[in-house]
Amino acid sequence: MNLKIRVILDAKKDVFRDIQISGKQNLLSFHRIVKEAFDLEGEEMASFYLSNENWFQGSEIPLENIFDEEGGETMAKIQLNEVMGQVGRRMIYVYDFFNMWTFFCETIERDEKEAATAVVYSYGKMPDKAPVKDTMDFFIEENEDEISPKRDDIFDDDDFNEYY
Repeated sequence: MNLKIRVILDAKKDVFRDIQISGKQNLLSFHRIVKEAFDLEGEEMASFYLSNENWFQGSEIPLENIFDEEGGETMAKIQLNEVMGQVGRRMIYVYDFFNMWTFFCETIERDEKEAATAVVYSYGKMPDKAPVKDTMDFFIEENEDEISPKRDDIFDDDDFNEYY
């Protein structure tokens, strides 16, 4: 099975690549083709995060198991079919945790024929630096069954002022 995955840079200007890849490939292979497609240099740490239709960040699938957790998931252990095998499936990809290059990945097409891994469409020019993000855009409440959106009532300005 072949997947076509659109990978979009989280930036003000549109920058995206459509990548064709076999669903039998693992996330480590996908990580490498994304790096190449967007001219990301170096061997920085990276992670994929499962996501939903609202692009909320869910469970992490890291490049490496840095905590040596027995049976911990890594990119090398997960096939694309498992997480991106259906049209509309989404993940967030973060490369280089210092600069936070962030990408949205969505399966846009699936077919049964096998084809070589390739960037089949490229739009926009990569900026020289990672776009700056507001790290307090949202809070995530993790739940085993779902990814929850930001709750505005978690900690607001009045709470902050009361606390201090």
